Amino acid sequence: MVISKLIRKTAISDPEEWTKRAERYLQRVRPLLEQQPGFQGIELAREDDGLVETTRWESMDDCRRYVRESAAAMVATLADAALPTAPYPNGTWHRETSEA
Repeated sequence: MVISKLIRKTAISDPEEWTKRAERYLQRVRPLLEQQPGFQGIELAREDDGLVETTRWESMDDCRRYVRESAAAMVATLADAALPTAPYPNGTWHRETSEA
């Protein structure tokens, strides 16, 4: 199994608002992700002022396909609409991928 974490800071500081937006976001993207080959699951976590989006994939090839063939870009656009990225200089997105 491959675990891919997308980490970024958001502009949403209120925990209740963050939770409400995160739930709506997951309802919207989960069906899209379930259409991707090898998709195993998604979770969102709030850490400090940041968001950690963890997706699980059956293989590294499935994860790589997701990132490179535009599905990740579409999901990132939806994520930024639901949970806007923090303003500069705190708006960096960082992805970590590992095999478990």
